[in-house]
Amino acid sequence: MTNTVECHAHGEQEETFVCQHLVGALSTGEKVGFFWSGGPRGDAWCSACEEVRVREGGATGDWNERSEAFAGIKLLCGECYDRLRAQHGI
Repeated sequence: MTNTVECHAHGEQEETFVCQHLVGALSTGEKVGFFWSGGPRGDAWCSACEEVRVREGGATGDWNERSEAFAGIKLLCGECYDRLRAQHGI
């Protein structure tokens, strides 16, 4: 079962999770890079977060407290997520 969120623009949608930098890119239209954990709407983060994740995560590149704090993960609706993917050419 998919969890949902109420979006002010799109109504009830599937919930997704993205970094704070991608949320900001929704407003600016800027391309900040788009990495995701897989699947059609997997957790997503920008290029800057990817650099921090790899640097902080050692050989495995795992997320940790420092990289997660930098990412500042936010809840986003599925339609807004899809808009970000399209904005980044994915």
